[in-house]
Amino acid sequence: MQRQRVFSLLSGLIFLLVFCSVASAAANGIKERMAARLPEIVGLKDKGVIGEDNLGYLQFVGATKEKAELVQAENDDRLQVYQAIAKQQGTTADLVGRRRAQQITEIALPTHWLQDANGRWYKK
Repeated sequence: MQRQRVFSLLSGLIFLLVFCSVASAAANGIKERMAARLPEIVGLKDKGVIGEDNLGYLQFVGATKEKAELVQAENDDRLQVYQAIAKQQGTTADLVGRRRAQQITEIALPTHWLQDANGRWYKK
């Protein structure tokens, strides 16, 4: 069940990349990097180290900053995806990220941390 949700999340991000027709080489690189990081990201979520914020990015929810470079790399790639979508849709990367955060909330596991619109962290 957990793997299904994780892969749903990944497939959603990959779909967004393909849908937005980001330059092929760049899109492939982003997809590959995100797919390679996914198991470690899920592990950090499972341990309660990181959660999904209300802007569509990963954030640390406690004092532990385990795998900070990994988290930053994921957020950097998400920003590139959001910017590409925003450019195609004539909107902002911020709005795309917020919409993605809502989608992530719908498929998140009950044990993972999420941030509500007011910035409060909770478990689904």
